[in-house]
Amino acid sequence: MIDVNNIVSKGSIFILIISFVLIAVSGLFFGVTYFFMDEINTAMLGADCVIEDNVIVSSCQELWGLALYPFLALKEILIWASFFFIFSLVAGLLIFGYQSGTRPTLLGILVIVEILITYGSLHIANIYIILISNDIMRSMLSDFTVYNKIIINFPWFVFIVSLFSIALGVVNWQRTVVNSPKSDLNF
Repeated sequence: MIDVNNIVSKGSIFILIISFVLIAVSGLFFGVTYFFMDEINTAMLGADCVIEDNVIVSSCQELWGLALYPFLALKEILIWASFFFIFSLVAGLLIFGYQSGTRPTLLGILVIVEILITYGSLHIANIYIILISNDIMRSMLSDFTVYNKIIINFPWFVFIVSLFSIALGVVNWQRTVVNSPKSDLNF
């Protein structure tokens, strides 16, 4: 469990790496789920049966209209969930950058790790471009425009988020005396 008071523990760098990986993988998860919900909806629309001796429904389409189709109509929420998931991870990364400014050593380690993560994001973007060259994957992910834009330009996205994260760390490290408690001034 993450101690909120001591976010700069050993596992914090691991959390940083996992956050960028989750940004890259989240769209694939939401895209595959969206695709299967769409395919199930299409398949169910093509099938029908007669239900005898039932007061509420007389066919499978009526039954699925009450039970299954409202759930499958929620697939549009997955696009928004992907967007807000990426937004929350970026906000967390920026807060992590600010918290890493409490110690100069951790700020230096953060700079090195951010450089390595930016280099790794080049490979993730290249793998994603290869994935969307496949027609099935392109049809799965075509509705996720924000995710597509972020992952195709993932090295730039990671660089900008890393730059702001490091800038917030430097700002926290260089806090003015006005914002510091008086106990910080006793050396």
